[in-house]
Amino acid sequence: MYHTPAWYSNLRDVGMLWQALSGVVLFWGALPKRAHYRVLGASFALTGGAFLYFSHQMGLLFLDRGSNVYLVYLLCVALVQLCCPVSPWTAWMIGAMGYLAQQTCGSLELAFRAIPGIDHVLGFQNSIVLLDIAFYSLGYQVLLRIFRNNHYREEIAFSALQKIMFSLLATLFSLGFYTINQYVRGWEILTWTEIVINALYVAMGGIFLLAAQYGMICSQRVAHENHVMQTLLYAQASQWEASREHTELVNEKYHDLKKLLGIIRGKVPPAQLDALSEAVDAYDDHVSTGNQVLDVVLTEGREICRKYGIQLTCYVNGEGLAFLEEMDLYALLKNAVDNAIEAVRALPNEREKFISLIFRKEDGLVMLHTENPCGDVHFVDGLPRTRQSTDYHGYGMKSMLRVAEKYGGTLTCLAKDQVFYLDVVLFPEEQPG
Repeated sequence: MYHTPAWYSNLRDVGMLWQALSGVVLFWGALPKRAHYRVLGASFALTGGAFLYFSHQMGLLFLDRGSNVYLVYLLCVALVQLCCPVSPWTAWMIGAMGYLAQQTCGSLELAFRAIPGIDHVLGFQNSIVLLDIAFYSLGYQVLLRIFRNNHYREEIAFSALQKIMFSLLATLFSLGFYTINQYVRGWEILTWTEIVINALYVAMGGIFLLAAQYGMICSQRVAHENHVMQTLLYAQASQWEASREHTELVNEKYHDLKKLLGIIRGKVPPAQLDALSEAVDAYDDHVSTGNQVLDVVLTEGREICRKYGIQLTCYVNGEGLAFLEEMDLYALLKNAVDNAIEAVRALPNEREKFISLIFRKEDGLVMLHTENPCGDVHFVDGLPRTRQSTDYHGYGMKSMLRVAEKYGGTLTCLAKDQVFYLDVVLFPEEQPG
């Protein structure tokens, strides 16, 4: 059996605490944080580690090895509550996930250490430290990659019952782990095969619970995104009606003013007439492409670009778009223009501010291409994601992807040399069913 150095046994509880707290950090990525949470967390870990170490050295009867297992579990929950302004049920759930991560990696390491001859293969007594580093680093890296884009988020809105059920299962399983841990403590009683089986049982149980939680998070995230997309589609439909009415009203008033200028010509001084004409012409942003949706979106976009000093260059042909549903075309073009304007507006004044847009049908395909300067862009699953946290932010690009997929097409994004490129290809023959 693998030999554990005395110094390591003295620090075992401290190491278990820090490993478990590190596991908690893996899963709290998307939770809101309190001010100075890093300082709070580090101070909490150091204080908890010191308490466990000195309680072991002083031989406190009420804090034996078994009691410390429960204490570490409670400290995991307390860390979340200390650093994150969340409900106790959320803190319990995230703390349980962190403890399960520590438990799973530790059990896999125990199974490896129990294999006969491992101590001779590794060759030196303190190699257990390297094993700890190897198993926990690898295990936590795997969990981080799996949960990176599927952290629990408060807006996913797990019910309190769901949180309690998972946390209760994790707690009961941990009690079972403690019972097994007590049972296998006497190495001379069990064979190495029995130790490996027990350790793998615990590891598989932890993996099962974490996998179940991952599935719940993914399922709730999809349901949440579907709800947001439905809300967004409804909002876009209302916005389309308002935009169309606004554009028609502006065009009507523009033509009325042009007629009025013709009537008063010769009745006011030429300088005043020229000034009035120039003021009215400033609102002549109307775009005529042969398609009402394109006209409304591009007219609005040109008006906003003029307001913020952005040069908008368009090459658009509205013919051949009859296969596109009106709301799909609006969602596609409106989000493309709005995203580009938002990105350019955020740039410092010294940067060149322009947007190039091409939308046409060519060789049987409908193609949308935009280019605009940008700052740093972070991509998640091939789509850009900003750091803003409003409820609907980031769903505009998903709405565009939905339209592209609906018509059998593709959407690709690329950020290169501080320029963002968007390309959407649609297939007219792929009519929605």
